[in-house]
Amino acid sequence: MPDYLELDPTTAERRQVYRMLVGSVVPRPIGWASTVSNQGRTNLAPFSFFTVVCVVPPMISLTIARNPNGSEKHTLKNVRQTGEFCFNVVTEPVWKEMVDSANGFPEEDSEFDETGLTPLPSVKIKPPRVKEVPIHFECRLHQVIELGPNRHPLVIGEVVLMHVDQACMTDGYIDMRKLHPIGRLNGFFYSTIGEIFERKFDDGQPR
Repeated sequence: MPDYLELDPTTAERRQVYRMLVGSVVPRPIGWASTVSNQGRTNLAPFSFFTVVCVVPPMISLTIARNPNGSEKHTLKNVRQTGEFCFNVVTEPVWKEMVDSANGFPEEDSEFDETGLTPLPSVKIKPPRVKEVPIHFECRLHQVIELGPNRHPLVIGEVVLMHVDQACMTDGYIDMRKLHPIGRLNGFFYSTIGEIFERKFDDGQPR
């Protein structure tokens, strides 16, 4: 019989709950949210708490933790102000820039400038895309849901335009062997996609 650690979230230390969650839900895909403030300052921040939440219309979500003092982070403030953000899928060639962009830069500084990444104009929204990655989702804010006593914000955005570099595609599908996505683990650890397995459904049709 395994020797289980049993953790009651209502009594356990918050940091311990966090460590169990991020060490169990792995690997998590990483993306950059690029935003623009009302003053025209660009911001770029990486998130691994994001996923697809709807297909018709296409929507993605990202969770933006508040600062330790309870204030909103730059990304969330910009999204609330403008109603727009671009989500850029992080890949292996720029994983170091992704880590660097997570540093707490002052609000008046742009992570594009600090990391050397290249802003690429979007088509339907004002926030720029990240030129160095192959997939971008231009999004308009659908809803911000605040969860729990600390009002932990869950941002849901409707994807209004997708950009996918065809160099990472094969026969109409995004090819993981060409995309080279990066996964977030726990602590300071990240992962590449590693070995890929295939098992087809009984009807032989892809999903």
